[in-house]
Amino acid sequence: MRELAAFVCAVGMILSFSAAGASTNSVVRLPQEITLTGMDGQQHQLGEWRDKVVLLNFWASWCSPCQTEIRDLVVWQERHGGRGLQVVGIGMDEEKRLRNVQRTLGINYPVLLASKTGHSLLTDFGNLTGVVPYSVLISRTGEVVYRHAGVVTDEIFKTRVLPLLQ
Repeated sequence: MRELAAFVCAVGMILSFSAAGASTNSVVRLPQEITLTGMDGQQHQLGEWRDKVVLLNFWASWCSPCQTEIRDLVVWQERHGGRGLQVVGIGMDEEKRLRNVQRTLGINYPVLLASKTGHSLLTDFGNLTGVVPYSVLISRTGEVVYRHAGVVTDEIFKTRVLPLLQ
């Protein structure tokens, strides 16, 4: 079953580059009214991170590329959090499984639970195929400035995220 899920994830990633696009120039505002429960047990609205550069990252425990990417996200949050970067994970899986990954990889940023609403959130942010990992970069003013299906690489981070932290 996990092999099938990995295959579907890989095919979805390939297809999503044409369907959702690797980036966008359209101005989309952060939907502040969306409220999700965090793994800290608290309710969080996406708008609470206004005035920060938010890297919103959709992921699931069964997704191997997601787990690879999380290692970089942890490092980037640690290095650039003081400059206004806020990584926010959107877990698209059962809480127990997400907690295991959080503990194992030492996730140092908020993870919100979206197992029931995740696919509609993905669609709201331009991911029509439902593939993960999927990241949305949101400026300090709440505008979606970049969307990416697949792993966010060092190069993407340097060219897309770092300039917003200036």
